[in-house]
Amino acid sequence: MENSADAARPLAAPIVLRLRRPVTWVPLAALAVTVIWWLAVDSVLDGPNGGVAGSVMAVAGVALTAVAALLAGYLLRPLRIEVEADTFTVRLPTWLAGRVDWDEVDAVSAVAVRAGPKVRRFLVVNLRSPALPRVSRPRAMYRRLGSVLTPDGGAHGLCFEEQVFAFDAVEVLARVRRFAPAEVTVEDRTDRPGGSPWEF
Repeated sequence: MENSADAARPLAAPIVLRLRRPVTWVPLAALAVTVIWWLAVDSVLDGPNGGVAGSVMAVAGVALTAVAALLAGYLLRPLRIEVEADTFTVRLPTWLAGRVDWDEVDAVSAVAVRAGPKVRRFLVVNLRSPALPRVSRPRAMYRRLGSVLTPDGGAHGLCFEEQVFAFDAVEVLARVRRFAPAEVTVEDRTDRPGGSPWEF
């Protein structure tokens, strides 16, 4: 994917979304389980039923290894957002960049949602067509929460959670506002009228 920046119009500094410390145990646990799994496969293959059970475990181990590698990517090469005058780019840790022209973006908003006693904040990007792989965290979270976070939004979008990634949605929104064209709605919706968060 081409980089549209040049000497006259350099890229803005990327917004790095590192995992919050309490969440880092997830990829570490996935890596530990994968190592233990492959050690168990070796033992099962040497057992009386190793031909069948070992083969099944080995196939499952390949899928487990792929998941662990995807999760470990968030530690080694954190998620990044790059905002330019003509594109909004999301760089996944273990995937090609998801470059989206502003023509495909309907709105970018910071949203607060009350889930029980806690208030969770999100950066939500409403799109006219799909972007990023279906299994990626931002797209998967939009499928789960998009109708709650943006009741008037479309069927496609991306959702970044503050409780998972170490960033401030309102600060990112300010960065986006500097580059987004006038046709794209950019708004802070962390407070509804009266100051109450959206209910979830």
